[in-house]
Amino acid sequence: MDTWIDGHMDSLDSLQLVSLQTARLVLRAFQARDVDAVFEYASDPEWQRYLPVPSPYTLEDARAFIDMQLAADPKTMPHWAIIHQGSVIGGIGIGFFEDYNLKVGELGYSLKRSEWGQGFITEAATTVINYAFDTNPNLIRIEASADSRNKASLKVMDKLGMQYEGVLRQRHVVRDELGDEVYYSMLRSEWASQGG
Repeated sequence: MDTWIDGHMDSLDSLQLVSLQTARLVLRAFQARDVDAVFEYASDPEWQRYLPVPSPYTLEDARAFIDMQLAADPKTMPHWAIIHQGSVIGGIGIGFFEDYNLKVGELGYSLKRSEWGQGFITEAATTVINYAFDTNPNLIRIEASADSRNKASLKVMDKLGMQYEGVLRQRHVVRDELGDEVYYSMLRSEWASQGG
Protein backbone atom coordinates (compact mmCIF):
# COMPACT_ATOMS: atom_id res chain seq x y z
CA MET A 1 0.00 0.00 0.00
CA ASP A 2 1.33 3.43 -0.89
CA THR A 3 1.57 5.90 1.96
CA TRP A 4 3.09 9.32 2.18
CA ILE A 5 3.52 12.35 4.39
CA ASP A 6 1.50 15.15 2.89
CA GLY A 7 4.02 17.75 3.99
CA HIS A 8 1.45 19.92 5.74
CA MET A 9 1.82 20.90 9.37
CA ASP A 10 -1.19 21.42 11.60
CA SER A 11 -1.76 24.58 13.63
CA LEU A 12 0.42 25.56 16.57
CA ASP A 13 -2.14 24.35 19.08
CA SER A 14 -1.61 20.83 17.76
CA LEU A 15 2.16 21.16 18.41
CA GLN A 16 2.74 20.82 14.66
CA LEU A 17 2.22 17.08 14.43
CA VAL A 18 2.78 16.01 10.82
CA SER A 19 -0.39 14.89 9.07
CA LEU A 20 -0.29 11.57 7.21
CA GLN A 21 -2.48 10.31 4.42
CA THR A 22 -3.48 6.94 2.97
CA ALA A 23 -5.77 5.98 0.10
CA ARG A 24 -8.89 6.40 2.28
CA LEU A 25 -7.80 8.20 5.44
CA VAL A 26 -6.23 11.36 6.77
CA LEU A 27 -4.33 11.13 10.05
CA ARG A 28 -4.05 14.52 11.73
CA ALA A 29 -3.54 15.91 15.21
CA PHE A 30 -6.53 15.82 17.50
CA GLN A 31 -8.18 19.23 17.87
CA ALA A 32 -10.39 20.74 20.56
CA ARG A 33 -13.38 20.50 18.21
CA ASP A 34 -13.02 16.67 18.18
CA VAL A 35 -14.44 16.27 21.70
CA ASP A 36 -17.95 15.33 20.55
CA ALA A 37 -16.67 12.76 18.05
CA VAL A 38 -14.42 11.14 20.68
CA PHE A 39 -17.29 11.09 23.15
CA GLU A 40 -19.58 9.50 20.56
CA TYR A 41 -17.37 6.47 19.91
CA ALA A 42 -15.74 6.16 23.35
CA SER A 43 -19.06 6.14 25.21
CA ASP A 44 -20.06 2.94 23.38
CA PRO A 45 -19.78 0.03 25.89
CA GLU A 46 -18.72 -2.35 23.10
CA TRP A 47 -15.86 0.00 22.12
CA GLN A 48 -14.80 0.13 25.80
CA ARG A 49 -14.99 -3.63 26.30
CA TYR A 50 -11.25 -4.40 26.39
CA LEU A 51 -9.92 -0.92 27.16
CA PRO A 52 -9.03 0.51 30.58
CA VAL A 53 -11.12 3.65 30.06
CA PRO A 54 -13.75 5.14 32.39
CA SER A 55 -17.16 3.53 32.17
CA PRO A 56 -19.52 5.21 31.80
CA TYR A 57 -17.42 7.46 29.58
CA THR A 58 -18.45 11.08 29.96
CA LEU A 59 -18.03 14.23 27.92
CA GLU A 60 -15.54 15.36 30.58
CA ASP A 61 -13.49 12.19 29.93
CA ALA A 62 -13.45 13.07 26.22
CA ARG A 63 -12.28 16.61 27.04
CA ALA A 64 -9.51 15.23 29.29
CA PHE A 65 -8.41 12.90 26.47
CA ILE A 66 -8.27 15.77 23.98
CA ASP A 67 -6.37 17.97 26.45
CA MET A 68 -3.83 15.17 26.91
CA GLN A 69 -3.37 14.88 23.13
CA LEU A 70 -2.93 18.64 22.72
CA ALA A 71 -0.27 18.68 25.46
CA ALA A 72 1.68 15.65 24.18
CA ASP A 73 5.09 16.06 22.57
CA PRO A 74 4.74 14.83 18.95
CA LYS A 75 8.39 13.77 18.94
CA THR A 76 7.90 11.23 21.73
CA MET A 77 4.14 10.56 21.75
CA PRO A 78 2.54 11.33 18.37
CA HIS A 79 -1.18 10.53 18.37
CA TRP A 80 -3.38 11.11 15.35
CA ALA A 81 -7.12 11.38 14.87
CA ILE A 82 -8.25 9.01 12.11
CA ILE A 83 -10.39 10.90 9.60
CA HIS A 84 -12.60 9.22 7.01
CA GLN A 85 -14.75 11.31 4.70
CA GLY A 86 -14.28 14.34 6.95
CA SER A 87 -15.29 12.61 10.23
CA VAL A 88 -13.16 11.51 13.19
CA ILE A 89 -13.61 7.73 13.44
CA GLY A 90 -10.83 6.82 15.87
CA GLY A 91 -7.29 7.42 16.95
CA ILE A 92 -3.83 5.91 16.54
CA GLY A 93 -0.58 6.70 18.25
CA ILE A 94 2.91 5.50 18.95
CA GLY A 95 4.93 6.22 22.05
CA PHE A 96 8.72 6.19 21.79
CA PHE A 97 10.89 5.15 24.72
CA GLU A 98 14.32 3.72 25.44
CA ASP A 99 14.73 0.26 26.90
CA TYR A 100 18.26 -1.00 27.61
CA ASN A 101 19.57 1.81 25.37
CA LEU A 102 17.39 0.66 22.48
CA LYS A 103 14.76 2.94 20.97
CA VAL A 104 11.37 1.24 20.93
CA GLY A 105 7.91 2.30 19.74
CA GLU A 106 4.64 1.20 21.31
CA LEU A 107 1.67 1.26 18.93
CA GLY A 108 -1.93 1.76 20.07
CA TYR A 109 -5.17 2.31 18.17
CA SER A 110 -8.95 2.43 18.48
CA LEU A 111 -11.84 2.78 16.05
CA LYS A 112 -15.51 3.68 16.19
CA ARG A 113 -17.57 0.49 16.25
CA SER A 114 -19.58 1.32 13.12
CA GLU A 115 -16.29 1.36 11.16
CA TRP A 116 -14.98 -2.03 12.34
CA GLY A 117 -14.16 -4.68 9.75
CA GLN A 118 -13.28 -2.30 6.90
CA GLY A 119 -9.49 -2.42 7.20
CA PHE A 120 -9.16 1.17 8.44
CA ILE A 121 -6.89 0.33 11.39
CA THR A 122 -4.60 -1.85 9.30
CA GLU A 123 -4.34 0.98 6.75
CA ALA A 124 -3.67 3.63 9.41
CA ALA A 125 -1.23 1.45 11.36
CA THR A 126 0.78 0.60 8.23
CA THR A 127 1.18 4.32 7.61
CA VAL A 128 2.19 5.05 11.22
CA ILE A 129 4.69 2.17 11.28
CA ASN A 130 6.26 3.42 8.03
CA TYR A 131 6.39 6.95 9.40
CA ALA A 132 7.96 5.78 12.67
CA PHE A 133 10.73 3.76 11.04
CA ASP A 134 11.32 6.35 8.28
CA THR A 135 11.72 9.28 10.69
CA ASN A 136 13.52 7.50 13.55
CA PRO A 137 16.70 5.87 12.22
CA ASN A 138 17.56 4.51 15.68
CA LEU A 139 14.16 2.88 16.19
CA ILE A 140 14.86 -0.84 16.51
CA ARG A 141 11.36 -2.26 17.07
CA ILE A 142 7.67 -1.46 17.36
CA GLU A 143 5.49 -3.29 19.86
CA ALA A 144 1.75 -3.63 20.28
CA SER A 145 -0.45 -5.54 22.69
CA ALA A 146 -4.11 -6.33 23.24
CA ASP A 147 -6.39 -8.19 25.59
CA SER A 148 -6.31 -11.86 24.62
CA ARG A 149 -10.09 -11.79 24.06
CA ASN A 150 -9.84 -8.91 21.57
CA LYS A 151 -9.57 -11.09 18.47
CA ALA A 152 -10.05 -8.17 16.05
CA SER A 153 -7.06 -6.29 17.45
CA LEU A 154 -4.88 -9.42 17.38
CA LYS A 155 -5.92 -9.95 13.75
CA VAL A 156 -4.75 -6.42 12.90
CA MET A 157 -1.29 -7.17 14.32
CA ASP A 158 -1.09 -10.32 12.20
CA LYS A 159 -2.14 -8.39 9.07
CA LEU A 160 0.55 -5.80 9.77
CA GLY A 161 3.19 -8.53 9.65
CA MET A 162 3.99 -8.22 13.33
CA GLN A 163 5.33 -11.31 15.06
CA TYR A 164 3.63 -12.95 18.01
CA GLU A 165 5.85 -12.76 21.09
CA GLY A 166 3.76 -14.22 23.88
CA VAL A 167 1.16 -13.73 26.58
CA LEU A 168 1.52 -12.00 29.93
CA ARG A 169 -1.09 -13.68 32.10
CA GLN A 170 -3.36 -11.50 34.25
CA ARG A 171 -1.44 -8.42 33.08
CA HIS A 172 -4.25 -5.86 33.28
CA VAL A 173 -7.61 -5.12 34.83
CA VAL A 174 -10.59 -3.82 32.87
CA ARG A 175 -13.67 -3.02 34.97
CA ASP A 176 -12.51 -5.25 37.86
CA GLU A 177 -11.82 -8.20 35.55
CA LEU A 178 -8.30 -9.59 35.17
CA GLY A 179 -7.16 -10.09 31.59
CA ASP A 180 -4.23 -11.60 29.74
CA GLU A 181 -2.19 -9.36 27.44
CA VAL A 182 -0.91 -10.67 24.08
CA TYR A 183 2.25 -9.04 22.71
CA TYR A 184 3.41 -8.63 19.11
CA SER A 185 6.35 -6.77 17.60
CA MET A 186 8.00 -5.80 14.36
CA LEU A 187 11.77 -5.35 14.09
CA ARG A 188 13.30 -2.77 11.77
CA SER A 189 14.86 -5.61 9.74
CA GLU A 190 11.43 -7.24 9.30
CA TRP A 191 9.88 -3.94 8.25
CA ALA A 192 12.68 -3.41 5.70
CA SER A 193 12.26 -6.93 4.30
CA GLN A 194 8.53 -6.22 3.77
CA GLY A 195 9.49 -3.33 1.53
CA GLY A 196 9.26 -0.63 4.22
